[in-house]
Amino acid sequence: WTDVVLLERDKLTSGTTWHAAGLMVTFGSTSQTSTDLRRYTRDLYSRLEAETGLATGFKPVGFIELAADEGRLEEYRRVAAFNRHCGVDVHEISPREVADRFPLARTDDILAGFLVEGDGRVNPVDATMSMAKGARQTGVRIAQGVTVTDVVVRDGAVRAVVTDHGTIECDYVVNCAGMWARQLGEMSGVTIPLQAAEHYYLITEEMAGLDPSWPVIEDPANYGYYREEVGGLMIGLFEAECAPWHVGGIPADSSFTSIAPDWDRMGPYVESAMSRVPIAADTGIRTFFCGPESFTGMVMPAT
Repeated sequence: WTDVVLLERDKLTSGTTWHAAGLMVTFGSTSQTSTDLRRYTRDLYSRLEAETGLATGFKPVGFIELAADEGRLEEYRRVAAFNRHCGVDVHEISPREVADRFPLARTDDILAGFLVEGDGRVNPVDATMSMAKGARQTGVRIAQGVTVTDVVVRDGAVRAVVTDHGTIECDYVVNCAGMWARQLGEMSGVTIPLQAAEHYYLITEEMAGLDPSWPVIEDPANYGYYREEVGGLMIGLFEAECAPWHVGGIPADSSFTSIAPDWDRMGPYVESAMSRVPIAADTGIRTFFCGPESFTGMVMPAT
């Protein structure tokens, strides 16, 4: 489709993309639709520079999911079998093989790793700009600094989008508003189960022996993911109990927002995540960043 208009309320990458960690992972979903989208995205990032002349920063350094207990081992074996059915080239590897690929990681408690050689990392801002250029090349119009104020619906069908710069008649509306998506959906009586929450990562000072060609590692037992970043180690954190951010609605001026880190709440998670790469505890922290990230809500069963 070429008769497309993309409306960006501020600037491209505003919201959450500008501070995203940039993991490009096909492993992990038990939805064929989601897995197919992940595989398509990885393929797109690998060829987009040739089409647009703008790099995406995609580096297929590989990805390893760690299983440190029997429950996760059983789960990831099932996920891996499903992902292979969907075309993902994932292999179970031994703790020794994990150590061979990421020598700074402690592996004495690992039962197995699940490796996808072609996964890796991408630069979120570069990828966005490359995709935007590719879209413009096919006729898409991108209007930045344009805020949607209403969606006109008549007889059960979309007729137009009202903005602070005028009204655009259209047949379809795709809600890609990120952490504002729930509020945009509410204009039309559509419930979108998204909520922004605090998301943390830290970047250490330069770490001796760390190689940028090493794979991305994800370690749910210690709430962390790990990759090289400008000579240091990025340690991302997914804590067990999140901190929701602005439940009542995301402020309009939150385009490039950072949040003051809560060291007291995050201290145990940082300590746990660092235990996977012990040298991190003896390396200075260059950046400790917290920003809003959009998540789909879940209700966990009582234990």
